[in-house]
Amino acid sequence: MTRLLKSSFLWQFTGGFLLGAVGLFTLVPATDPVTGAPIEQAR
Repeated sequence: MTRLLKSSFLWQFTGGFLLGAVGLFTLVPATDPVTGAPIEQAR
């Protein structure tokens, strides 16, 4: 178990997963939960 925690593959996978999750939540456009229509953001 300690060998797995020290492996670079595990940390690279975890880092990639976290970057993907952040990108998913920041880059997906906001939608109205009722209609599913995109919400236009005011600038």
